[in-house]
Amino acid sequence: MTHFVQVDPEKQFIVCDGGIKLEDLERQLATHHLALRNLGSISMQAMGGVITTATHGTGIEFKILGDDVLSLCLLLADGTFVYCSRYENQDLFKATLFGRGSTGLVVSVDSRVEPAFRLRESQKTCPFDEILGNLDHIVHQAQHVRLWWYPQNKTVRVCSADRTVKVK
Repeated sequence: MTHFVQVDPEKQFIVCDGGIKLEDLERQLATHHLALRNLGSISMQAMGGVITTATHGTGIEFKILGDDVLSLCLLLADGTFVYCSRYENQDLFKATLFGRGSTGLVVSVDSRVEPAFRLRESQKTCPFDEILGNLDHIVHQAQHVRLWWYPQNKTVRVCSADRTVKVK
């Protein structure tokens, strides 16, 4: 299935359909040397789903992925289309950012993007108690930090990544 994506590289702005998978959007953005600012762990999600579930990215300084969304076009239950943004139909816009689909179907998304970047990642597994005792330090040790808890082993996998211009 082909998805609509309109890119304005100069303004670092895109318009895409709500059904596009993040991996497909990221691939199209890369052809323009652009990227989503915030990184989710799973790129198989649709953009509309990411927005309506308030999917978070990685990194203590990054908010939900919907934080970069400027406006939306929704299909309401009665079959009408409505435009909402931070300035127009604000209540509907805010409700959609974590509405879990209750406000309508996300048809299109206007969002900010930024210049493409690379990540240098490191991973380590630590005891749960060590993570708990150093959590504030751990979440600030890199721009992007993900934690996977394995309760059966009483361990946590820490993945830390920083942006870099280096190729390898």
